[in-house]
Amino acid sequence: MKLSLQSDNGEVVRIELAGQVIQKHISPFNEPLGELLRDDAYSRNVLIDMHDVELLDSSGVGWLLVCHKRFREKGGTMVLHSLSPVVRNVLKVLNLYLVFKVCENEGEALRLVQGAA
Repeated sequence: MKLSLQSDNGEVVRIELAGQVIQKHISPFNEPLGELLRDDAYSRNVLIDMHDVELLDSSGVGWLLVCHKRFREKGGTMVLHSLSPVVRNVLKVLNLYLVFKVCENEGEALRLVQGAA
């Protein structure tokens, strides 16, 4: 799993998630998103580009759900966008479109958080 900061203009943070989001890369002792964004990670508007995610297993889904919960608790917003076919299928099968904010592309995700701000 590769999580990289694309930009941060103080209002919106753009992150790219790529590779395999699987148990091997997720530990209960670290929080990749929190480590990348530091203290105020979950109180921000964060757009996560998922176009390059090759595999998403149950641990990866669990990690996304934990992140989603932390954003809700801290007042931030997490928007997933540009889903790869693999991610799209997993979210559809698990009916997670009802849980996550999901957009077709970055522009739509940006409009969503700017409307919420």
